Amino acid sequence: MTTPKFCSSCGATLSAGAKFCTECGTSVPTSVAAAAAAPAAPEPKPAAPEAPNLSVPADKPADKQAQSDAAPAKAAPATAAVAKKPLAATMLVGGDSDDDDLSDYLDLPDDATATKKSLPIGVFALLGFVAVMIGGGVFISTDEELTARFRCNIMGDRAACVTEEDKLWALDQQEKKEEMELMAHHYGAFDLSFTPEAESSFTLVQKRYEESRADFVKRIREGATDTRTFAEKKVGVYSTGKSVEGVIKGQIKFSKNPATPVTFKPEQGKALVLPLSLADLPLLEREQVDGNGKRLNASDIEKLEKERDAQGANARKDPRFRVKTKALSSWIYEIHITATGFKPRSVVFYEMPLPPGIDQKKLETEGATTFRAFKRRPDGKFVIENATFDLLPEPRTLWTRYIQGLKEVHCLQKTKAYEARDEQGRKDAEGLLWEQKAFTSVLMEIARQNDADPEWIKYKEEQFKGYKCPEMVGN
Repeated sequence: MTTPKFCSSCGATLSAGAKFCTECGTSVPTSVAAAAAAPAAPEPKPAAPEAPNLSVPADKPADKQAQSDAAPAKAAPATAAVAKKPLAATMLVGGDSDDDDLSDYLDLPDDATATKKSLPIGVFALLGFVAVMIGGGVFISTDEELTARFRCNIMGDRAACVTEEDKLWALDQQEKKEEMELMAHHYGAFDLSFTPEAESSFTLVQKRYEESRADFVKRIREGATDTRTFAEKKVGVYSTGKSVEGVIKGQIKFSKNPATPVTFKPEQGKALVLPLSLADLPLLEREQVDGNGKRLNASDIEKLEKERDAQGANARKDPRFRVKTKALSSWIYEIHITATGFKPRSVVFYEMPLPPGIDQKKLETEGATTFRAFKRRPDGKFVIENATFDLLPEPRTLWTRYIQGLKEVHCLQKTKAYEARDEQGRKDAEGLLWEQKAFTSVLMEIARQNDADPEWIKYKEEQFKGYKCPEMVGN
């Protein structure tokens, strides 16, 4: 590519080696003229024609075409040289110059359009994975159990790790724990004694009252109405046996259908051993049913517990092991003691409060019944601190003892020591004498009921007729 030379005054083209411009006559500097006269350095021509045609003729070998395609790479220095020329010189170059043809830079070859590339296999794999994840998510979301497992194992949500079955089991265990705390079994004990031993008959009765679980909870927690109702009655059967130490002791076994309604009755060759120790008497117990609604007793529950422990985790699926409390039973104990010549006596042993329907004040006022409540010890057992009862004699039963006491008082009144005392001293002396004869204030009241009895008056006169006091000290 030739480099044109221009006049510095008018810009006309200078001929090679000219010393003056033919247009304006301006002298040309020697250096410029010499440069114009010097032959131009050969510039590499691009192999591609002005109008690029990338098609390869049939008679042209493919390797020559490849060399032609590579020719523009060698022309890079010439292009750099052009870039260093003045901008005005470049614009005034004639259109016949190879460098003025912009088609080399603007026209694109026919096959220069970028071809569409196929997607890589990894993209398809990723799309497939995403589709599977979305489908799996939709499927899991339709099932509560699968959703819970996903949240538990994948999302790390520990709360979701608890399944519905686990929740039901936990609620069942919580209910059982509540029962153990609120409905714990209560058992009582006491040692029974009474007088007179040899002549007395007694009957020990066990009465059970039942209350629904819901009513029991409301009554204990909220003070609701007591809805206990009488359920059954059992009578104690008395027998004797040797203890571990070899001592003969009396024992009681409660029976729903005893051979006789009387627990003990004095008979020839049959002795009564007192005190009678009663232990492990149920006062409050849960009435339980299994998952099938079957009522369970103590032995049934013990058997179920062994089976449940043997099955382990599989026990959750067996409804039999879902034992629940259906009702609560509470017991009271009544003892009725009788003896010839004595007033009958009844005693009620109970855990507070008394079941409805028992009027304690009325029964105590009438004097026929005594109430003794169990007291809870620190070890959790319920006991009766004093279970000793003396039968009150009938007035006539005291005739013999009463007349003997009256004789001794009569003789005391004749002593000088008695006469020397004041009124209060005399009363104290008589009271001490009656105490020595085992006459309590209660027995004295009973004995004095004879004073209005005509038969007693007649009996007294007969006993004092011709009676003489024995010699007494200080008489």
